[in-house]
Amino acid sequence: MARIVREQDLEVMKPELGTRPRVYYRNLWRYSKCFIGGTLSAEADGVIDCVEGASVRLVKDGRTVAETASDNYGDFRFDKLDENSGAYVVEISAKGRSKKSVEARLGASINLGEIRL
Repeated sequence: MARIVREQDLEVMKPELGTRPRVYYRNLWRYSKCFIGGTLSAEADGVIDCVEGASVRLVKDGRTVAETASDNYGDFRFDKLDENSGAYVVEISAKGRSKKSVEARLGASINLGEIRL
């Protein structure tokens, strides 16, 4: 069982209680952690379109916590964040566009919505 837990990245609920549970969960972080997400768009020649491949960084207290790129729909998401972990800055840069920063205060999971570059 230890090998399966390790290979499949399985978790138990509240391991800090030391109860030696026999029930393991896959992707438990989806329910026990928070996320910050959003969608990037830009206007060109009167047409609003998704921004694919933009570099998106998540910064907390001046330190980069995570980095990702927007997908073909302009979406980005930072997972596995602690609930009520406070202030973050989302820094966005895309080719041919000016850089943009968006502040986010994390209580529970948040979607920043559409961010126009």
